[in-house]
Amino acid sequence: MRICSGSLRGKKIRTKRGISTRPLLSRVRKSLFDILGEAIREEKFLDLYAGSGAVGIEALSRGAKEAVFVEIDPECVRIIKDNLFHCGVSSRAKVYQEDVLHILLFILKKDRFGFIFVGPPYFKNLQNRTLDIIESLKDYQGEVIVQHSPLENIKFKRENVDFIEQRRYGDTCLTFLFKRKDLRGKINGKE
Repeated sequence: MRICSGSLRGKKIRTKRGISTRPLLSRVRKSLFDILGEAIREEKFLDLYAGSGAVGIEALSRGAKEAVFVEIDPECVRIIKDNLFHCGVSSRAKVYQEDVLHILLFILKKDRFGFIFVGPPYFKNLQNRTLDIIESLKDYQGEVIVQHSPLENIKFKRENVDFIEQRRYGDTCLTFLFKRKDLRGKINGKE
């Protein structure tokens, strides 16, 4: 797998072998970051259920100030750290080997993120349990993107998030929970 664009374009990153992780395909990552565009610059990016770290590293490549990765699998954590080192961006990253559901509230109270990417294993309802934690912080301001199966429903009840859009890419769906008008226009194709 390679980084799609930005300062690290073409850099190879490792992924865990087997079917226990579901790396976001390059074309889907490219589409995601084309939508985010310049809004990612100088923002902090939170990559939950990070797997290989490809999404967070892509954010760094596109100009994010910092990326924080949360992944419980020890082999994946080693891969994320190796990928960060290989790409030369370790100094702009933090990696937590923790259960997202146990540490997320701590992380969100400690820091502010412009973007949160939620990419849990499919069919375990982890995306909605994660969104419940984000919603529990009434003053949270970041934009949220959720990767999930098209067969799964996303439940986000927050009233001040007035835009929810989904994009389908084969067996992967990205749901965007954006408040910023510039991002809403981009995803609707109204640039």
